[in-house]
Amino acid sequence: MFDKEAIKYVFNSLTIADRFIISLAVIFTIWLYTYYWGGKTLDYAVILSANQVTQTIDLHRSQQIIIQGSIGESKIEVMNGKIRFIKSPCKQQYCVHAGWLTNNKSFITCLPNRVSIELPHANKFDSISY
Repeated sequence: MFDKEAIKYVFNSLTIADRFIISLAVIFTIWLYTYYWGGKTLDYAVILSANQVTQTIDLHRSQQIIIQGSIGESKIEVMNGKIRFIKSPCKQQYCVHAGWLTNNKSFITCLPNRVSIELPHANKFDSISY
């Protein structure tokens, strides 16, 4: 598939600076992956309604929670260290279709109902507007 001579030519034609930049790019990519998608397990999630903290939920206790929002009740499920919306009064159901909130996701919001689920380490915004 690849010509070995061509690969040797390309590799041998790289300067020290080229190799340094490629090495930095690889190291930076590995660091980004471990920082954002690493194996950190979270212990709790924060549920907000109308931009006010309503509950802090233990992610290691399986449960279903009903939160009153501005247009009705949102049902939230916690299982195996993950959390998600399973029912909401909004029309489009984007919050339900978003699936499980895990380490690599920051938050899920039901905008019409003004209910949000956030992970504690993922609060990297200045604010969230409805």
